[in-house]
Amino acid sequence: MLNFTTEIWNKRNLPKRDNPIVVLDNVNSVPQFNFPLVTSSIWSIVCLKGEIRLTVDLKEHQLTPSSLMVMVPGHTISSYSCSADFEGFAINTTINSLESSLPLLSRILICYKVFNEDPILKISQTDLQNQILFRDLLRNKLAERKTTYNKLILGNLCEAITVETLSLYLRRLQPNAPASIKRTRAEELFYKFIVLIEDKFRYQRALSDYARDLCISTKHLSTLVKELSGRTASSWIDSYVILEAKQMLANTDLSIQEISEHLNFANQSFFGKFFKHNTGKSPTQFRKEKTL
Repeated sequence: MLNFTTEIWNKRNLPKRDNPIVVLDNVNSVPQFNFPLVTSSIWSIVCLKGEIRLTVDLKEHQLTPSSLMVMVPGHTISSYSCSADFEGFAINTTINSLESSLPLLSRILICYKVFNEDPILKISQTDLQNQILFRDLLRNKLAERKTTYNKLILGNLCEAITVETLSLYLRRLQPNAPASIKRTRAEELFYKFIVLIEDKFRYQRALSDYARDLCISTKHLSTLVKELSGRTASSWIDSYVILEAKQMLANTDLSIQEISEHLNFANQSFFGKFFKHNTGKSPTQFRKEKTL
C-alpha cells in the first residue's frame, strides 16, 4: 500500500513518478522528512475516520470525518500528524495531467483564494461516497496494464473527480457564501472573463471586445488578469482557440480550411500562421504527428 508521504516532496529531493495521478491510502507509517515540504501538484485529501492535522503555510488545519482538503502547487507543509484511528485517502495529480482541459484549469485558478484561505470542507455522505467511488475507479485503472485507452480513461477520470471536487468548493462562492470567502471585484471580473472566453472564443478574439462586454477598459482587464493568473489576458483567449484547433485537427476529418472557418479566421493562411506561432508547428504537421 502506498505511503502518504512518499508523494509529498522536498524541493531538493523530488521523487520520480511513472503516473501523473496517484491514489494514496496509508498515512500510518511515516518516514522522517526534512520540513518544510513544498507541493508542486494538486492534492485532494479526504478524512473518513479519526483526524489528521497539517501545518500548511504556517497555519494549522484539522481534518475530521467527512471532511475534504485541497492543496494546489506552491503550498509549504511544515508538519503533519494523524490520530491512531485515522482512516482516509489522498489523490494527487500533476497540473500537466489536466492541461487538455483549459476550462477546468481556469476553475481551479478561480478557487485558489478558497484553497489558500479556507481549504477544508465538511461534505455530505453523498459527496463522501462520490469521492470514495472516484478513488476506487482511479485505483483500479492505475493497477491495470498501461495502454493508450487506459491512459485516456485515467485522464478522463482525473478530470471528472477534479470537476466533482471543484463543484463542492464553487458552491461556497455563490452570493450567499460567507463574506470571508466571497470573491473580490477583481476575482469576480476574472471569473466572468473566463466564462465569456468559453462562450465566445470561436468568433471573438479581440481583448477590447471582452473588456467592452465587462464594461471596463482594456488596460484594466489586462492588468487584473495578469495579476490574478500570471498570464496575459490575450494568452487565455489564444489558449482556448489553440486547444479547440488541436482537438479538431486530431479528432475530426475536417479540412484545415474548414477548421479555420469554424474558428472564424479570415482565411486558412492566417489560421496557419496563428497556429504555428502558438505551437511551433503547422496545422498539417500537427495532424500528421497525431495520426501516426
